[in-house]
Amino acid sequence: MIPVAYENLCGVCGGSLADFEIEGGFCRNKKQTLCSQYLDRLEREFEEFFKKAIGNLRELQRFWMRRIFFKESFAAVAPTGIGKTSFGLVMALFLAKKGKKSYLIFPTTLLVNQAVEKIEGYSRNLGIDVKFNELGEITVAYYHGNLKKDERERFFEILRNKSYDILITTTAFLPKNFREIDNVFDFIFVDDVDAVLKASKNVDRILQLLGFYKTKEKWEGVAKGVLMVSTATAKKGQKANLFRELLNFDVGSTSYSVRNIEDIFLKSSDISDLKRILKLMGTGGIIYAQRSEEASWIYEQLKDEFKIGIVTATSKKDYKLFEKGDLDYLVGTAYFYGTLVRGLDLPERIRFVVFFKAPVFRVRIEDINKVSASMLRVLALIFRDDESVKPFVPYLSNLSQDRESELRKVLREVIKEGKKREKDVVVRENEIIFPDLRTYIQGSGRASRLFAGGITKGASFLLEDDEEIVNAFIERAKIYDIEFKRLEEVDLDSLLKEIDETRKKLRKREEIKDIIKPTLFIVESPTKAKQISRFFGQPTLKFFKYDDSVAIAYEVPTADRVLLITASLGHLTDLITNRAFHGVEVDGIFRPIYASIKRCRKCSHQFTEERDTCPKCGGDVDDSKTRIALLRRLAKQAGYVIIGTDPDAEGEKIAWDIKNLLAGCGDVKRAEFHEVTRKAIVNALENLRDVDENLVKAQIVRRIEDRWIGFVLSQKLWEVFNNRNLSAGRAQTPVLGWIIKRAEENKEKKKVAFIEDLGLMIEGWDKEEVDLEITFIEERVESRAPLPPYTTDTMLNDANAILKFPVNETMKLAQDLFESGLCTYHRTDSTRVSDFGLRIAKEYLGDDFVGRRWESEGAHECIRPTRPLDRYNLERLIQEGVILAENITRRHLALYDLIFRRFMASQCKNFEVRVARYSIQYDGNKLEEERIIEAKGRAYELYKSVWVKKPLPEGKHKFKTRIMKVPKAPLFTQSDVVSLMKQKGIGRPSTYAKILEKLFLRHYIVEKNRRLIPTDIGRRVFEYLSKNYVKFVSEERTRALEEKMDKIERGIIDYTETLRELYNEIMEI
Repeated sequence: MIPVAYENLCGVCGGSLADFEIEGGFCRNKKQTLCSQYLDRLEREFEEFFKKAIGNLRELQRFWMRRIFFKESFAAVAPTGIGKTSFGLVMALFLAKKGKKSYLIFPTTLLVNQAVEKIEGYSRNLGIDVKFNELGEITVAYYHGNLKKDERERFFEILRNKSYDILITTTAFLPKNFREIDNVFDFIFVDDVDAVLKASKNVDRILQLLGFYKTKEKWEGVAKGVLMVSTATAKKGQKANLFRELLNFDVGSTSYSVRNIEDIFLKSSDISDLKRILKLMGTGGIIYAQRSEEASWIYEQLKDEFKIGIVTATSKKDYKLFEKGDLDYLVGTAYFYGTLVRGLDLPERIRFVVFFKAPVFRVRIEDINKVSASMLRVLALIFRDDESVKPFVPYLSNLSQDRESELRKVLREVIKEGKKREKDVVVRENEIIFPDLRTYIQGSGRASRLFAGGITKGASFLLEDDEEIVNAFIERAKIYDIEFKRLEEVDLDSLLKEIDETRKKLRKREEIKDIIKPTLFIVESPTKAKQISRFFGQPTLKFFKYDDSVAIAYEVPTADRVLLITASLGHLTDLITNRAFHGVEVDGIFRPIYASIKRCRKCSHQFTEERDTCPKCGGDVDDSKTRIALLRRLAKQAGYVIIGTDPDAEGEKIAWDIKNLLAGCGDVKRAEFHEVTRKAIVNALENLRDVDENLVKAQIVRRIEDRWIGFVLSQKLWEVFNNRNLSAGRAQTPVLGWIIKRAEENKEKKKVAFIEDLGLMIEGWDKEEVDLEITFIEERVESRAPLPPYTTDTMLNDANAILKFPVNETMKLAQDLFESGLCTYHRTDSTRVSDFGLRIAKEYLGDDFVGRRWESEGAHECIRPTRPLDRYNLERLIQEGVILAENITRRHLALYDLIFRRFMASQCKNFEVRVARYSIQYDGNKLEEERIIEAKGRAYELYKSVWVKKPLPEGKHKFKTRIMKVPKAPLFTQSDVVSLMKQKGIGRPSTYAKILEKLFLRHYIVEKNRRLIPTDIGRRVFEYLSKNYVKFVSEERTRALEEKMDKIERGIIDYTETLRELYNEIMEI
């Protein structure tokens, strides 16, 4: 293992945590296993208890057990058949043995009776004397409407005397008899949270039963017990927010988008085709119609030939008949919040669904005055190329009332014509039709449900005879990674076999292997955590409050895991400053000593010393130690950890730190992904790896080198200049030197005459007019290859030159685009294009696509969009809520547009340029001018990679000139400096912006008219360092070190040799 120590970060003793302790999983001071501060004894006791009652705990049940013992209330995210109810019953028995009271709430009398029967069976297995509605070793008081009179009387006597250990009732009992309950419970288990939430006051009642009380509309107190609920299927209502405020969890939803569906379409809406599908597929089908009248018509057409029922808003009796198997099919409406779309969870019964006509929603011309501002923006973006709409497009993010009113009038006229064509919407005279994929995904998901053994296979048929709607539906489905097939392309025999095999597996629940693992998934930012959680449905939220901060964990199921996704907020540790050799023990080996990072909430100063206030401003401090403790707690609960930090050396170091700090708390693996898309995340979760220690070693060397050279030289600067704001770094010093040298060259001027009419500059002329004789020499046509897609340096270059964005802002915007799943990872020096990148380019470009990989090898990829969506279609789909990306501004979209155009251009056929060559004579002087006078081709249209000028007029002409004194060398822009860093091998993609930022921060340079100018202190610092320490800060030495670090990353050289060389070098200063 790499030698390392973490000061004051041992989770057991609070002292130092060393590499040998991490490797052994043992605290030397306390002689205890790491993570043993948690409730291991109680856990083992419950595991034995559960084993006697039922059998071995499943991984998810172990996860819930730990949460309850940590006194955390939660919504149980779990597939069908995992054993939520059994767990709740056994937990209540276990707690009863400990003298604690539990309340179990079920939606129906049937389920209350089943719970009583199960407790009877468990108590026999456990050898416990349990009495029901009478006193015993453990007293279970249960109630439902079918109890006999004497049983009811005994129940209420026990209830009033509070002489029960476990209370079991229906949901309906709670509001009617709340005053009689009058107790505070240690554990409340709600089997069907929807039934409880139907009456909003039930939330208040449950909170009171946990120990809260209300005073003047404000809730007081703390939870004395734990609440465990199922996730919701219906709308939750405002009252459910109290769970978030007081119990730190959100009920969440069973609206998961994990699906294993064969999506099939037929260009037909003929009832005979519907009958054909029902006969082909057999029983267990749901049919969705667009409207209730159509559902009734379908029912009438099928009822004589098939055992079919109908579900409407007012009649749900056929639902029960279908559930029992008395009916083979159900028909109803495709309404997102309807029972058939959301509330139906019958994985064994429902094998396939049919959408008879595609679910869509329409905006008609008469609706324009009523549509929301968001939909108005969507409509404007659809018609953005129309001359009457164009003037509104720049103002869409902030429309004034007058402009909004005018836009509504304009859109009414434009929609009348119905001329515009978009791939994923249908525009017709007087209306626009949007495919409703949200309802389709939710409805089709009824045929594919998660269960303890994985996910059932299902089929979904889309029957639609309107070709435009079919095409738009299929196009929009691609955004959700849904690929439709024609019926004739599907092997129905194989499909039916798989559908039935997965249901056989579901029915044999006792034989199902325990494949669903609760897993803590750690990423760097909250934005990324939220974005990833959305790929798998509507997450359940857990809130962890500490100091003045709140950490959020998003809980969602995948096919084989329940992910608990949270953020580390970047690096958790940094080198200490107050001992060893600038934070590194040097004694035969090099052992970096890290401590938790403290950040000032007021001035953002970062430090590692143990103190409660900021050393700079005295402000409050956010200590990453609290986050480390939280990650340990979550890791211990889950038992499995996946770290999905950024795919570079910095991200690898963060992953390594987390793995070390969580030693003993769970099994830790690394996930690598270069784009935040569902496909990339699923692929990363299926291809986990260990932390790459070569990348870690390279980052350790980089950080130590930066610390050593920076600290030693900075101290010299403080002594000489009496200014502690100064600093020196090995990379920043040569870069500062380039800027100073260019500023000197810039002082040398030359006189030129600029002929504006021709876009031509001539030297050695100082008069206001010039006579030119222009002779055409030749013209040729050339084929030009487009430029490769962006790497970090070329993106920074263009964003600065074209968009005028400073490099640090560009990196921040690119980070946001990456975390929002819109672009691939932005710290890269590779131009490689993956198979998926080629696929989205082909989809967007059509016949203009030629496809270029640019580089054939390497794990990294170029910077590219993650979907074939241009800027305006992306903006439109964000406005529609189809693509979920928050806080995306016009500046984000401008950078996205640049990335998108450059990438798509790189995948186009070569473009053609017409080059003209001229001879120009004036006053005895002669020069030749060669210029591109025309460029054509899709690659050029997308990205103007050449400068097109107008042809020069032949013959003799007199032209006015503008005489200017111009520098022989222009001052650098930020983009120029980034290009030089790349060219000279100084810095790397992750540090280009940081190097410039440091020069600005130290006031070594300033920016004027987007040009970089060295300051007096910058010149003096550079002169001092160059004169006294050139050996350490030269361009050559810096480049050589960069090369060594690249070799360390590739495992070619030993990192300790490089550290020894650096140490010896520093000792010379």
